[in-house]
Amino acid sequence: MSEQQNSYRYLEWRPHRWRKTPYIKGRRIWVWHVIWQMKANNMTPEEIAQDFGLPVEAVYEALDYYEKHRELLEAEVEEERRRLREHGINV
Repeated sequence: MSEQQNSYRYLEWRPHRWRKTPYIKGRRIWVWHVIWQMKANNMTPEEIAQDFGLPVEAVYEALDYYEKHRELLEAEVEEERRRLREHGINV
């Protein structure tokens, strides 16, 4: 486990063929889901925490990770879109 991974209490890295960004520990929620939901619905971290049933600290960790690794997350989102389009799903 890397030092970066040890610095987060609520984030966990899972084996994946191409995705390198974390999930919320113990949940099937990728960090991008938290960020996207906040941006799409103009929600506060407290509102997102309540909506997802998460500790607010987990949302703040997701935000911290996003701010530090925005380019990686956005590249992975684009890769996800590309893969969906390959399967005929327009996003």
